[in-house]
Amino acid sequence: MTESHLRLRRLAALAVLVAAAGAVVASDSLHGRLADVVAWGEALIARAPLAGMAVFVVLSALSAMFAFFSSGLLAPVAIAAWGAGRTLGLLWLGWLLGGAVTYAVGRYLGRSAAALFVDDATLALWESRVTSRAHVSHVLLFQVAMPSEILGYVLGLVRYSFRTYMAVLAVTEIPYALAVVYLGESFLAGNATTFVLIGGAVVATTAVLYFAVRRRLA
Repeated sequence: MTESHLRLRRLAALAVLVAAAGAVVASDSLHGRLADVVAWGEALIARAPLAGMAVFVVLSALSAMFAFFSSGLLAPVAIAAWGAGRTLGLLWLGWLLGGAVTYAVGRYLGRSAAALFVDDATLALWESRVTSRAHVSHVLLFQVAMPSEILGYVLGLVRYSFRTYMAVLAVTEIPYALAVVYLGESFLAGNATTFVLIGGAVVATTAVLYFAVRRRLA
């Protein structure tokens, strides 16, 4: 399967997930059951708030390293426990830490280690498109459009400037962190319309940016 087909499948899966989650939010019974789970998680965090924050940051970092895990699923619990502002900061911090780790894996452990997390063919494809002298605007566009768990490994492999990468990552992750927090708030409020609109906007924006990147590369 080509990288393009894989990306399209992931976007389609994300769109289906948003629609399914919106249906859950719209259902009083299903939303009520999940609200009970959120309340249980909030009570658990209240027993050890600092440990809860540390676990949330670590899980957020892992979500920046692995395509199959999303810290967004934990956002409602985090918002209920700490509020939207603190959740935003912790989520952003976790993603930055995850990005730093992916870069370190690529740079210091090499391709064989990076290939344990990202398909080797995908690494080779993007390594041929991004060099250590790539302009910051190109890296910015790639970071916004591509899965975050890919670019860090690639930039580490090509020995791109760590400072520049982290600055780009810090800026580009803010809109996505805001979207996750707004989705979490919409879920807690049981507002299915807002939830689907925000989720749909994220999917559409990501798709537009992805095709813009492909057009530029072409």
